[in-house]
Amino acid sequence: MTSMTSGPSPGMVAALAALALLLPSSSAAQGDSAGRDADPGRAALAELQSDAGTGRAGKGFRVFIVPDMEGAPGTVFSREVLSGAEADCETCFTSPDYEHYRRLMAEDVNAVIEGASAAGATAFTVNEGHGGNDFANIQPFALDPRATLVRGWPKPLVMITGLDATYDTVIFIGAHANAGSPGVMAHNFAVDSLTVNGVALNEVGLNALVAGEMGVSVSLVSGDDVLVEETHEMIGQFEEVVTKIAYGRNAAATYTPARVREWLRSAARRAVEGERKGAYRPFTLEKPYRVAFTLRKSFADKAEEVAALSRYRLERTGAISFRFETQEAVELGHLMNDLELIVF
Repeated sequence: MTSMTSGPSPGMVAALAALALLLPSSSAAQGDSAGRDADPGRAALAELQSDAGTGRAGKGFRVFIVPDMEGAPGTVFSREVLSGAEADCETCFTSPDYEHYRRLMAEDVNAVIEGASAAGATAFTVNEGHGGNDFANIQPFALDPRATLVRGWPKPLVMITGLDATYDTVIFIGAHANAGSPGVMAHNFAVDSLTVNGVALNEVGLNALVAGEMGVSVSLVSGDDVLVEETHEMIGQFEEVVTKIAYGRNAAATYTPARVREWLRSAARRAVEGERKGAYRPFTLEKPYRVAFTLRKSFADKAEEVAALSRYRLERTGAISFRFETQEAVELGHLMNDLELIVF
């Protein structure tokens, strides 16, 4: 029996440290913009974080994993990646296959953790990047116990809520291609197009820019062949796993989940090894960021609400098109969350 006066165990310290990086401040919980831009709760537990090993801010190696579903092996239809309980349930639908694919989603994440751990990674945060079931697809009991899971919605930066400069790398798995591309179930948040400084960005690219401003690089991306190719063109070098070859929006030649897990395990190990050697660079663009976006045509009736988002000082350039400038990439993450809140 361990003495209660001997201090927290290493496992408890690590768990508290991970949670400290994810807990909202009181002002953020109340929804004010100053609170959600702050660095919540971190200073108070800095000593615990140091003891636990927090990547670039201390010892150890921290990995931030963002799983999506449309780019996972096997998925080709929306009914396979939606639970039927989404916020906009007038148009949502599902099938029994959803339960199978949510289980496979967790298994893919676990394969990444296994591979990264084999290369020396010590801490893992998983942020659900798929909007199905309101960003609550992974069942916590199915996840590797070494991981901290961010799930549910709304959340300030959507796919990378919880990421900060203490992480050593970001990994995106099961990602889908950009809106308007020939990829499987291709889309981009609530927009039909998004450019920053004239550069078209998909969901991975947008989030890579936010991470890059924090000094964190992307080391591994998986998804269909269209997603992988276009993301290389956007952000440069990373380890890749092609899960399927797209034949169209709802058709693909897909590799089996078991085979893809083997590839993910190996690629995650290479990603951590490469990150430690400086093989990948944070994705950055010149400031100020000149952002232009067009809403999905199906959300045209929401354009007036978008125009009323005073935080971003949007300039309307068309019926459903807008632009603005910002010095902070994190504002892109907040914008995507605000758009999702309006349209869903």
